Amino acid sequence: MPDRETTKIAQQRIRTLFQQAEETHPQDPTLAQRYIDLARKIAMRTRIHLPQDLRRRVCPQCKSYLVPGKTSRTRIRQRREPHVATTCLKCGHIQRLSLREKEP
Repeated sequence: MPDRETTKIAQQRIRTLFQQAEETHPQDPTLAQRYIDLARKIAMRTRIHLPQDLRRRVCPQCKSYLVPGKTSRTRIRQRREPHVATTCLKCGHIQRLSLREKEP
């Protein structure tokens, strides 16, 4: 297992790569995807999970970077249980995020 210092550095680099991907996506989407791939590789190599807020920006099926309005579509649904449905426009995969809070 990596030590705390290695984990801390890896988390900082992952956040930096996601930030760079967000900034460069309008000009060069392939470079932004490369940044996301590098961030995922760093997380795998150091055996840490991507933070939840960043994990939702990556399609779990095709691993592409999700940008609302460009590479993904986000809708609020009321069926069965209220949830947010994010659809990847590249592969069609749907991520569902419940809007109800979990009971303790």
